[in-house]
Amino acid sequence: MDFSIRAANLEDCKDISRMILELAEYEKVSDKVKITQRDLEQDGFSKNPFFHGIVAEVPEQHRTKEGKGIGKALMSKVAQLGLAAGCSQLDFTVLDWNKSSLDFYISLGCLDVTAEIGYHCMRCQGEALQHLAQP
Repeated sequence: MDFSIRAANLEDCKDISRMILELAEYEKVSDKVKITQRDLEQDGFSKNPFFHGIVAEVPEQHRTKEGKGIGKALMSKVAQLGLAAGCSQLDFTVLDWNKSSLDFYISLGCLDVTAEIGYHCMRCQGEALQHLAQP
């Protein structure tokens, strides 16, 4: 398959927003999505961005539902960028019922730290975050 990996730009925010919503629907959490295209534009492409992104660009004539090799290429690029920035590990979350994704990440040499080490991914949000921020 013919594709390239490049840095995300402001014009990608519409598609990134759409993909976030599609992923949330797949994961059955679309009611939890609060970020908008405008948020992505402001937070990712201002003078001091909160995040950076990469995208896989596939020529129209090569687009299929399978995406053969794109996921691995994206993960490889994230690993390259992380190592170049001095990172020593890559942490991310996967739903426990998403066996195909779990199998994919394990095939890349990733470790399920919840199962192997016993770590849990924790979150503080909403009212709890507001309360925690109080001195």
